[in-house]
Amino acid sequence: MKNNNIYTIMKKNVIILILLITVLTPGCKQEVNNDQNLIVAVEHGVTTLDPAFLRLLNEQYIACNLWEGLVRKNLDGSIEPGIAESWSISEDGLKYIFNLRKNALWSDGKPVTAYDFEYAWKRALDPGKKSAVVFMMYYLKNAEAYNKNKCQKDDVGVKAIDEYTLEVTLQNPAPYFLEILTYHTYYPVRQDIIEKDPNSWYRKPYMMVSNGPFYLEEWEENKQIKAIKNPYYWDKNNVKLNSIKFLIERINDEEIWTRYLQGKIDFGYVFPPYINKADEIASKQHNVLPDDCLTTYYICINSKNKPFNDLRVRQALELALNRNRIADERKMNEEVATGFVPPGIPDVEPKSDFRSMGGEYMSKEFSEDNVDKARKLLKEAGYDDLSKFPTIVILTRTNNISKYIEESWEKNLGINVELDVCKDVLFAQKKDNQEFDVIVNSWIADFPDPINFLGFLASENAFKDLLPSEYYDLVKSSTETADNARRITLLHDAEKTLMDSYTVIPLFFEKAAFYVQPYVKDYIKTPLAEIYFRNAYIEKDNTKNNR
Repeated sequence: MKNNNIYTIMKKNVIILILLITVLTPGCKQEVNNDQNLIVAVEHGVTTLDPAFLRLLNEQYIACNLWEGLVRKNLDGSIEPGIAESWSISEDGLKYIFNLRKNALWSDGKPVTAYDFEYAWKRALDPGKKSAVVFMMYYLKNAEAYNKNKCQKDDVGVKAIDEYTLEVTLQNPAPYFLEILTYHTYYPVRQDIIEKDPNSWYRKPYMMVSNGPFYLEEWEENKQIKAIKNPYYWDKNNVKLNSIKFLIERINDEEIWTRYLQGKIDFGYVFPPYINKADEIASKQHNVLPDDCLTTYYICINSKNKPFNDLRVRQALELALNRNRIADERKMNEEVATGFVPPGIPDVEPKSDFRSMGGEYMSKEFSEDNVDKARKLLKEAGYDDLSKFPTIVILTRTNNISKYIEESWEKNLGINVELDVCKDVLFAQKKDNQEFDVIVNSWIADFPDPINFLGFLASENAFKDLLPSEYYDLVKSSTETADNARRITLLHDAEKTLMDSYTVIPLFFEKAAFYVQPYVKDYIKTPLAEIYFRNAYIEKDNTKNNR
């Protein structure tokens, strides 16, 4: 017995010694740094953080760290329980019952309830609110009807059975519905907070509450938005960051990149125009990483306005547009778009691809033959003398892409082109009012299904009545069938109808990039409009610059 006690004491001493060596010896596995304060550079122009109305990429990146929906993404990008700890789905795929966590709390310590979700979803659908992203809610039963004043609010397919049970009924089966639930319009919001200040509650840290891993501490206009760890978040033990500063300064992109190289920014995606992103990715020198986003850049032509109401004119503009030049100048080895839906979106069969199955609607190659055909079409449309063709005004946020469109049409057709470069707020206003001849825009997937791209266009208020009526009908029919093969066929037909109309001309499928300091670990960057820092942490590194 005595020998056993001595052995036990010696064993404990050895274990203690090993632990001390592990902690104190340099070169061992790095530890979590006590300074868990992340600095993230996003594009400026944040206008709102209200989940029902935000729509810009920078706003979505911030919001998904402040809120959490019924489900969330894990480290590999798959769906896992969020505020709902479990759920059941009816055999016909129309009814979902979500069971909420009883330990899910708002950032002020109050419980998150099923009533908060019901209120939030119906608020987003309120026909008086005119949310630009409301179409994402149309999967709910009677959601579109309510949004268009064709039924009552209580007819919408979301109902709180009690504080912790939410019943959701869909208009039609949607096998991807759980993926949709990560979209920001499905986040809960608090009625008591919003009713105090309906128009700016989200801007006021003393008022704005959220239910995600972080909550708003500070909003300095055109400078930064600071979020700090939510002490009431149900999964707070796995949140290692103390704060995130989202830089939204109106400074040039070169300054942001310089700060990153100096170690003053930890994560970002804003590059100066002279940076060759593909080379940066290949060199691995500055930890620039590829972002396999599902994004299509495109132009939309205002077919209500003369002469763009003539199909021959729109087709001529497509033929005379050197999209290869745009892709080459971006230096990301991007693919010229031959359809609207990008590669990487599933078709009917497992591992099949919607883009591959749909084929090419527009040629990847540009040639002088294209220009000859374009001139012939314009002549048929009555424009023998192209110097008399009306000036084309292109609405755009920057001239990075639009200057090459301008160059193509002026060089190849002799048509005068003007760029209307507007900041985000004014751009959105002009877009919504259809104050453009041509608009340069992009769409990044919210969930990996072709309906997200084609349904977005069909529901975009800014493009109302610009697209073919048959296109709207086909998209609507695709949402009404429970047969997935039939649904995908209808969406292929819809895309073909869209491309044949030349009202929307896809430019290229984006290959984006972002940069992150090597000491930032376990962030979640999906191909969608999401960057989650819920599990992220800063690994201890004595060489890290003081900020």
